[in-house]
Amino acid sequence: MMCFRPPYVGKPIKCPNCGKMNPATNKNCVQCNTELKPENK
Repeated sequence: MMCFRPPYVGKPIKCPNCGKMNPATNKNCVQCNTELKPENK
């Protein structure tokens, strides 16, 4: 049995505005409330 996680789970997102690391589930920065866009590389 294979278990996999969606790619957006688990990796912290760095806010492009203030540089604060946010949980991967956050839609907005916890510090400055800037909208977070998951990195697609």
